[in-house]
Amino acid sequence: MINWMAFLIVFATALASSAVVVTLYSLGIRFLATPAPKARRADGSFEPDGPSRDDEDDDVDDLGRPLWATVAANICFGFSVICVLVGIYLIVPALHG
Repeated sequence: MINWMAFLIVFATALASSAVVVTLYSLGIRFLATPAPKARRADGSFEPDGPSRDDEDDDVDDLGRPLWATVAANICFGFSVICVLVGIYLIVPALHG
């Protein structure tokens, strides 16, 4: 006989945990895709698409992504790795001691 309540609990937990892992990982990727801040003109306004660039002159200063975005991405990736490792720990009985 199937215990349907236990089956539904396992199903809901698996669905929620997979959604959390996917969300954390996708947020990490999104944070890594954060663009560099726009360059300021002499009058204090911002350039519309970042600093102007000549195709023949490639030695343009690359401002890179902000530090907070890199830190947030690493935190999201770290939490997703922790979630996966906890899931493996819960699934594999030999790890329980």
